[in-house]
Amino acid sequence: MVRIVDDDGNDECSSLPISQQEEWSDVVPIPQDDGKNPVCPILYTDEYREMTDYFRAVMAAGEVSQRAFELTGRVIDANAAHYTAWVYRKKLILDLGLDISEELSWVSEISGRHIKNYQLWHHRGALLALLLDPKDVEHESQDQKVQNPAIRNELQFVGEVIDNDSKNFHAWSHRQLVVRSYGIWDQEMAYVETQINQDVRNNSAWNQRYFVLTANQSADEFVLSEEVADREIGYAVEKIKLAPNNESPWSYVIGLLTRHAPAMLYERLLPKISELAADKDYALAVSSTPFYWSALVDIYEEQAKALSVDERGDVDAFAREACDSLAEKYDPIRAKYWKYRKQALQTTAN
Repeated sequence: MVRIVDDDGNDECSSLPISQQEEWSDVVPIPQDDGKNPVCPILYTDEYREMTDYFRAVMAAGEVSQRAFELTGRVIDANAAHYTAWVYRKKLILDLGLDISEELSWVSEISGRHIKNYQLWHHRGALLALLLDPKDVEHESQDQKVQNPAIRNELQFVGEVIDNDSKNFHAWSHRQLVVRSYGIWDQEMAYVETQINQDVRNNSAWNQRYFVLTANQSADEFVLSEEVADREIGYAVEKIKLAPNNESPWSYVIGLLTRHAPAMLYERLLPKISELAADKDYALAVSSTPFYWSALVDIYEEQAKALSVDERGDVDAFAREACDSLAEKYDPIRAKYWKYRKQALQTTAN
């Protein structure tokens, strides 16, 4: 292998082709088989084609070696979506007994170039489980868990990624994996509130709040108490005040109550948002946002379900009026949808 440095002494990381390296002289590469007449052959670079030819040969031989491990790294850095290379790399880590912490450092190093790659995040999650088995800390308090170097470092890493891109789906999903695996729910709620305070429009943080609140339980498992419901309603309403035309808190509170405590939509939430719409400081901003009117449709529709056919007349009428307001004034781009919702309400009423 030949290393080339520039005038400042920085490593440009250039090397001879694998086929010209003595280390690989005993390996016969296996070309990719695209069939006799491939319909749409991929135009790989010569370097990548050669790497994968040698990688196929290594896999075919079931080779467990340091050079095979290093080759997986080259293939992955050239094509991070090469899931077979990731799988074989994990096998080599286990078979060779390599240092998991060093591997995590390597993943962190290349993540800047592949930050939205599924395989990278999956590999990272698998490494964390190898580094710290959740069963080993299941009897510790949450405060103790977050002080564990493995958990602390992982939260720090994913936190830095989110700081750079607060809507990175992969990072948030990985964070959920860490929280769920080690049961650090209380600390995560504090983190979520920090993120929402920094950007009240961060729908990913609102989604994370729901994830933490329900502790990833299903609708049948999670019971939303009146105390928690009131707290979340109050929290959402305060955030609505900051930016009434921000969909996130509206969707959060409507979704939470619809799924876990439908009656609280009209018993607790409706008075709150009605009061807000009547407040001179917020009336114009709130009553002109489609999310307020959409919330009314959802609330009145849910209320009507709890009433008999004879009792629901006014409630159905309120819901249909809200649909008209949305179709004609506040959300005309989705007029057909709101007309459909109105028709559905009428059908249900009959």
